[in-house]
Amino acid sequence: MQTRIFRNKKLIDRDKEINFFLDWFNQLPELILWVYGPKSSGKTTLIEYVVEKELFEDFENLKPKKGYWVRYVNLRGKLITSYDSFLESFIKPKKEKEEKKTKSLSAKVSVSILQIEAKLLKEVKTREKDLFDVIISEIENIEAEHKILIIDEIQTLEDIYINGDRELLKEFLNFCVSLTKETHLSHVVILSSNTVFIDRIYNDAKLKKTSKFFKVDHLDKSIVVEWLSSEGYTEEEINLIYDYLGGCIPDIQRMMMLKDKYKSIKEYLEHRAFLAYSQIVMFYHQGKFPKEEIEIFENICKEILNNGSFVLSKDRDSKYLEVISKWAEKEILFFDPLTLEVKGNSRIYEKGMEKLEL
Repeated sequence: MQTRIFRNKKLIDRDKEINFFLDWFNQLPELILWVYGPKSSGKTTLIEYVVEKELFEDFENLKPKKGYWVRYVNLRGKLITSYDSFLESFIKPKKEKEEKKTKSLSAKVSVSILQIEAKLLKEVKTREKDLFDVIISEIENIEAEHKILIIDEIQTLEDIYINGDRELLKEFLNFCVSLTKETHLSHVVILSSNTVFIDRIYNDAKLKKTSKFFKVDHLDKSIVVEWLSSEGYTEEEINLIYDYLGGCIPDIQRMMMLKDKYKSIKEYLEHRAFLAYSQIVMFYHQGKFPKEEIEIFENICKEILNNGSFVLSKDRDSKYLEVISKWAEKEILFFDPLTLEVKGNSRIYEKGMEKLEL
């Protein structure tokens, strides 16, 4: 297990994932890379580490390694309700002089903007020129052997239209295909925690042929054991922690910070399990599910608790996918479209399911 320090926190055992990304970026761009996984599995932290520590020679001065051009657009938390608000989030006009840096840099604030000439941007805003044609033209003129465009939480572009008829997301994905499969101009990496959205992409014939899907998961138990042993936890404590929190790094780190406020680790973990249970029960009421859907959800929970996962097979009623989608969008269930497996979005939700007393 190799541990790195990133933003004053430990990045635990991600060599396999980091090496995968670095190998990928050194190949000819041919496919869109979709990075998916359960909530809090570390997708965004991992890609930001790769950007800041592996692709830049001097990140504080925004000096990438020789031969690299990198742009990272994080749409998380941005209010994108129209094509115009997408433009404001995605591109900015070039300035003659760079503004003086006033705060510490990080990937999410420093390399998230594509810049084009102000006059050209105005023509894009007035629809005189197509945004994606302009960006492709700009990237063509960049002198770098390895060009990389990374987009986080792209599903925020759903249900937005250009001029009232063209779907923004569809146009954007066509643009990504042009950059990779058609022109080999740039790598495109797209991150999403919404696996219902990933499922739609995976089952789209055209996109499936032009995409590679890479899963970032929670840590294996062996790594959690090694990690917590190095922190001084006993075998009994480690087994208890893993039973409640699995390999979810943020959940384990939160436990380390807050456990001393409780009488015991067991009490803290039971508190977290009750919160997960409460969240499930609240969604029962908010969702106003018909009896049939409640029965389906509870059947899924039973199978997860008994077998470790639920598998969406062909002989299941089509209603099952509809129910899974609702609970996955609330990030209580995690649905892997490549294997058709369903689990709790993290182990703590499975402990919450236990309290349903099914």
